[in-house]
Amino acid sequence: MTKLLVDADFFFYRAASSSEEEHEYNPDLTVIVGDFKRGKSIVEHELTKLRQRFNSDDILLFFTDRTNFRKTIDPSYKGNRTKRKPCGYLKLKNWGMETYPSLVYPHLEADDVLGIVATNGSVKDFVLISPDKDMAQIPCRIYDLKEEYTQTPEAANRLLYKQCLTGDSTDGYKGCAGVGPKRADQILDKAKGNYWQAVVKAFEEAEMTEEDAIRNLQLAKILQADNWDTETQTPILITS
Repeated sequence: MTKLLVDADFFFYRAASSSEEEHEYNPDLTVIVGDFKRGKSIVEHELTKLRQRFNSDDILLFFTDRTNFRKTIDPSYKGNRTKRKPCGYLKLKNWGMETYPSLVYPHLEADDVLGIVATNGSVKDFVLISPDKDMAQIPCRIYDLKEEYTQTPEAANRLLYKQCLTGDSTDGYKGCAGVGPKRADQILDKAKGNYWQAVVKAFEEAEMTEEDAIRNLQLAKILQADNWDTETQTPILITS
């Protein structure tokens, strides 16, 4: 039976957001509440759809920890995300972790834990389920809620260096100055597989440094099994 590795952050956040209600008591007082029962119902409905699609009841949820190791690399990482979490999200998350098999690793995002489990050989027949484009850094079978595909190691590796060059405004790191997706593809096309050298050269031509390139690479990298020290429970940061 295929194991479903699910990016639970996405589904639980969306369910909690959809379950918020506003109660206006007077023009100066509006109270926002989370409908826990409705949130649970939405999550269960979404997970049932996944089970039916893949004809599997073997499901494993992945959640993000409260702390994030990337903030030790760059304190401004995701600093632009000032919006509060939906009302009732934490209660819904705790319920999910008590109800379903779940994983959280210290200081890691759900994406990283997915990447580690998908590449450490502990699961043979699985599909990684997440709408996050960064998950395409993982060479495996992926369902992004629109289409299902199998990512190749080469395409996954190239995507990492492209992300390093372009940055990610959603996560708050800028990449190489003046380099967008098209320019990044041009740089990597000319690299002929020697991606890191090409990336460093691009940063230096933009009057940035190799240290800038390394920082962006570490922020962009979705961890895999080789990037996780199982004994110390800490990430092993890449430098090229």
